[in-house]
This record gives sequence, structure tokens and C-alpha cells, in this order.
Amino acid sequence: MAAMKRDRNPLSDDRKAYFYLLPAFVLLVIFTVYPVINTIITSVKLDYRFLTGVYNGFSFGHYLDILRDKTFQRACLNTAFIAFICVPASLITALVTALLLNSIKALRNFLTTLYYLPQVTNIIAAGMVFALLFHTNSGFINLVLGWFGMDPVPWISGVGIAGSADLYTRSYIRCLFILFIYSLWQGLSLKVILFLSGLQNINPQYRQAAEIDGTSQWNIFRKITFPLLSPVTMYVLITSVITALKSYASVVALFGDSYGPIGDNSKMMITIVGYIIDSLGDYLSPGAISKASAAAFILLLIIVILTALQFYFSKKWVHYK
Repeated sequence: MAAMKRDRNPLSDDRKAYFYLLPAFVLLVIFTVYPVINTIITSVKLDYRFLTGVYNGFSFGHYLDILRDKTFQRACLNTAFIAFICVPASLITALVTALLLNSIKALRNFLTTLYYLPQVTNIIAAGMVFALLFHTNSGFINLVLGWFGMDPVPWISGVGIAGSADLYTRSYIRCLFILFIYSLWQGLSLKVILFLSGLQNINPQYRQAAEIDGTSQWNIFRKITFPLLSPVTMYVLITSVITALKSYASVVALFGDSYGPIGDNSKMMITIVGYIIDSLGDYLSPGAISKASAAAFILLLIIVILTALQFYFSKKWVHYK
């Protein structure tokens, strides 16, 4: 038996492993690596025509035009709001909800199922329901406000805001509030399930020992629960930020393909992905595909940089068993 083990060739085992990985590697190159490289090349083609493949040399002008574009700047601001305001709020809410669910036994499975429902609900349909809830004339939110003698609030209405900076700002804040509530609700489901799964994998003896020593609940959470839950927290944070940076369907579901309230044409709620899709809308025009490719590559850089930063700083607070 020992002689057979000595006769095994590690190099041969490595070749077998590479052979088994080859199909996945080929698919990765075809559907991930090649599209990224092609997008980078396309982004610097000047006056590129999609149908004929003709272009007039190479230039980084598309990048400069995009960075100077007020619409793209607004798209970056809206995307940052979703990634850095909505995601942390959703993360904290999901963690608190998971802690509460983990502390009860009665109806836990039923409540967990309820919290998971948004995950299996069509995002467009859910957004349309939220838009109806905040409708100015027939929405349920304004109906409730009317019970307290308050006037209807034009939640998703841009009528009359043109030329008025104050009305525009108020309309923009209201739209951000609606997007925040929707993102909080829609992103809660999967996070609760992941946190609850992580909590249930923590050995209860750690908590029991701390309680016997008279440790407060806050210190138990701070010193035991959260450190042991940190790998799950890091995973949820990274995936949630990446998903938020690619937000598009939720904005369209709430505000339509005009990316804003009814009657407004400024695209006040557009995201980076929305900007890319808008650029592709005129794909027959010279340079339209290059502009969209440049915006897509900028988004890719943002995602890569933020993900790398999260992995770097996670070394200080993520603890593996």
C-alpha cells in the first residue's frame, strides 16, 4: 500500500484536475474574459459603427465626454445612494430581523417564509405595486395621510417642477425616499435568510457560557455573535454592494423608462446601468456603442475597486473559525 502511494505522480493528478476544469475555463473565457476585453477595445474606437464595424481610429474621448456628462454624474450619485445608503440600512435591518427570528421558536419557519417572499416576487411587478402605493391621487400612502388631515403628497409627480430648483429638489428627495423604502424591502429577504443560517451555525455553548458568567446581551453580540457571523456579513455586504451598483430594474419599475417622476424629463433617478442602456438605445449612431462600452468599463472598474477595498479592510474585522 505504501509503495502504491509512493508511485503516484502528483503531476499526473494536476493534469487530470486541469482537464476536468477545462470546460468551465473555456466557458469563462468565452462569456466573461472575451466580452470584457472586447468592451475595452470597443470603448476607445472613434465613431464606431456597429453594423459595418467601421471606425476612425482610437481615442479616449468617450471617457472624457462621459465623465463631463451631467446625466452620468447624476447616475453615479443615484447609484452611490443605493450602494452606500440603502445597502447598509438593509444590512442592519436584516441582521436585527435575523436575531429576532433566531431568538424565537414559535412560527419561526412561517415568519422566515414571509420574509423570503420578496425574493421570489417579480421585481418589476413589486416596483409597480410600490408606485401605486405612492400614487398622488389614489395611492394608499396619501390615503393614510388624509386620515390625519394632511394634504396629498406628490410622491411620484414631476408636474410643475421645471424651472423651479426648490420644487425639483423636493421631488428628487421624495423619489429617493421611495427608492430607499423599496430597496430596503426588496433586499431584506435573502439577507435575512443568510444571516439566520449563519446564526444557527454558531455553537450555542459560546452564548451559554457567556450568560453563566453574567455577560450582557450587547457584549455577547459584540464579542461572540458578530465576530462568528462576520464571514457571512462580509459575503452579504460584498454581494449586496455589487448588486446595488448594477441597479436598473428597480428604478424602471418605480419610475418607468424615463427614470423619473411623471412629467419630468431630466432623468433624475437614472443609474449607471440605466445610462448604459440609454446609450445603447441609439446604437445605429456612430460612436453610440463605444460610449456605452466606455460607461460599462467605468462601472466595471468601480465594482472591482470597491470589491478589492472591501476584501482588504475585511481582514481587520472578519474572523474565520
